[in-house]
Amino acid sequence: MSDFTIERNEASAPFFDAAREGRLLIRRCTVCGRLYPPQQRRCVDGEPLEWVPATGAATLISWAVDHGAAVAPDLLSAAGDGSVIGVVELEEGPWMNAALPGVDPTQLRDGMPMRVEFAVFGEAVPVFLPA
Repeated sequence: MSDFTIERNEASAPFFDAAREGRLLIRRCTVCGRLYPPQQRRCVDGEPLEWVPATGAATLISWAVDHGAAVAPDLLSAAGDGSVIGVVELEEGPWMNAALPGVDPTQLRDGMPMRVEFAVFGEAVPVFLPA
């Protein structure tokens, strides 16, 4: 069992509350309506952001295999010989970096449809799997 955990703070609490319920939230500018990934704090114009739901559907943009020691066994690839980290474009437009646990990296391809799932490491966090 890994000691790896993720912890919330006041700013991230809505995101983690939704994730615990199996819902993905992203950010939207309250002035211009642009959408951003969850970690974005302000609009590029400096305006405040609000939390809004995302479908969890995504497209794989890129990925890499980290052959170093995994931070958690749940994040290993299908072969168990590394962790796969990907960049996905959400259906709504923003890009997210996320783990792709249990996948065979030789089967991944650019443009592959992905779907969100949630893994728990103290808090529930989004991970993506082939749709």
